[in-house]
Amino acid sequence: MFGFARLLPFSLPAAAQLSLRTVVPELPVPFGFNLKLPLGVKTSSALRTVSPWLAFIGPRVTQAIPHILRGALAEGVLLVAGEPASAVSADPDFDIAKYLCCVVRQDAEHLCRSRGERVIVAAALTDYYDDGVGAAVRHWKLETLAERQAFLQSYADRLFDAFLPPILNHGFAFEAHPQNTLLRVDASTGEVQGFVVRDLGGIKVHRLTFRASTGADIEMLPDSCTEAHTMDEVFDIAHHTLVQCQLHRLIRVLGLHYRGDGWGIVRSSFEQRVPSDHPLRLAWYQETFELKCFVSMKLDGLYRHYTYHKVPNVLFYKNEDEGVVFAPDKLI
Repeated sequence: MFGFARLLPFSLPAAAQLSLRTVVPELPVPFGFNLKLPLGVKTSSALRTVSPWLAFIGPRVTQAIPHILRGALAEGVLLVAGEPASAVSADPDFDIAKYLCCVVRQDAEHLCRSRGERVIVAAALTDYYDDGVGAAVRHWKLETLAERQAFLQSYADRLFDAFLPPILNHGFAFEAHPQNTLLRVDASTGEVQGFVVRDLGGIKVHRLTFRASTGADIEMLPDSCTEAHTMDEVFDIAHHTLVQCQLHRLIRVLGLHYRGDGWGIVRSSFEQRVPSDHPLRLAWYQETFELKCFVSMKLDGLYRHYTYHKVPNVLFYKNEDEGVVFAPDKLI
């Protein structure tokens, strides 16, 4: 695709990350940054190249991080792995350009080490060992029901403290699904401290709201899927990533789904932070919610477009006998 390209006469070893496209260069002096590179590999429905839209938006969001975090409920609960630089082919055809691109991203471990913290990819908490015990249960020795409930309460509180303020204050949502979210724990005690979020190409921002609240703007390329044309788009991606993807999986691995008490904990934490008349509460407390149909999207070869199906809102799951019980008069 790139007739001008030439191989350089040297190589550099790099360590792989759980992130498919991201590597950590192995240098004599700590670099403090990772490199996100394009791969012609399809996982889910997306080809894992790096588009010009993604390369363009990362440094712009990084410059806006102080504005995004302004008004946080708890200082330091959320750290952002910024993307201060990127490079992309100048080919005008973005379907060609996306095969030659690089994003420079702050390394989460490097970001947290000086704070006496270690990081764990949130998705790893919901793995199961061969004996059927969940990783979070074993790692934190959550042997009793009360201990698992307390862990979920702490996790949900910090998760909402981290990711709800940018939505409520600025109309900005990170794509905070379990692979983009890293749990920060105290290196000595293992106590949960907060989160690091990475991958700025999947954010949603309602620019009119953002400009009104911060006095700043986030520049985007035309046709960028990161721009939300309504606040509902911001609310939807937050529900998808935080509730459907992240808390749902954690509640199941903690054994708190079929009992229903896990969702009661989540609703209580959410309601403490979002007023009953706020549009976010109204959006998240709908009877049904649209769920991405990943298999259908893969079969249809969709990349930047999505297929949805309405399903009962899992936030209202009560127990195995009653299922999802929509009772907004009691919950709002």
